[in-house]
Amino acid sequence: MKYMQNSNLKFRSFDEVLRTYLKRQEEEGKEKRDNNWWFASELGTCLRKQFLRRLGVNPVQKEFRIAFLAEQGKVIHDRMEAIAKQAGILVNSEYTLTNEQYRYKGRFDLLVNLGNGTDPYLSLIDIKTQRPEAFFRRAKLPEGQRVAAFQKKQLASYFYFARMIWPTIRDARIYYLDRGGGVREEYLFKFGKEAFKEVLDELETLNKYWQEKKLPPCSNSFVCRNFCKPLKKELLKVESGEISLEEFLKNHGQENKK
Repeated sequence: MKYMQNSNLKFRSFDEVLRTYLKRQEEEGKEKRDNNWWFASELGTCLRKQFLRRLGVNPVQKEFRIAFLAEQGKVIHDRMEAIAKQAGILVNSEYTLTNEQYRYKGRFDLLVNLGNGTDPYLSLIDIKTQRPEAFFRRAKLPEGQRVAAFQKKQLASYFYFARMIWPTIRDARIYYLDRGGGVREEYLFKFGKEAFKEVLDELETLNKYWQEKKLPPCSNSFVCRNFCKPLKKELLKVESGEISLEEFLKNHGQENKK
């Protein structure tokens, strides 16, 4: 990036260079965030968190470690895409799906053809890189719990909306990769009407709260509590009607005024 070539910048270490790069990258991402959509990556999580994130509220500061791991994950994703392309199976990658009716937006990793010219087999792939401890903790769970419910919903949404463009897609897969040791697991899903209904019901619920300008209930999940904790007092005032949602957003909206 050009700002890293600025001769006025002086660094005490390479790690400081890395931190500066990731910090600037995060700020650019905030500036580019489009708050007109519900994002696939957040489906299946707390409705209140999704609602507040769309309003530009983000009280949780990302740790540098998390930003660094995300950068590592991007490198792995890029390599997987290159392998699929070299193997001659890549149909599309990093494709952004949108749907105006549901205000849905999501970007899947890979669409590949696992068949051949006479018998094509289109499969949608979502790559999940994990730390070794997270990978093996998940892999030790009972078979039906090794893929988190919210990740299944995210994948189901990709599958549903991608088939509007590629109607011959046969399945969708989550491909887990252990960043530490390269261990891999692949889970195949052929979603049906029930899974699609859950996705669309959630989007319709979110849109209903959005149109009514009403705060959705808190799920009391760990993610929601962690996200809402810094704003608990103000959110209770919104719930009780002591202050309006508009008043709350004056202080906490638009990514905390950057």
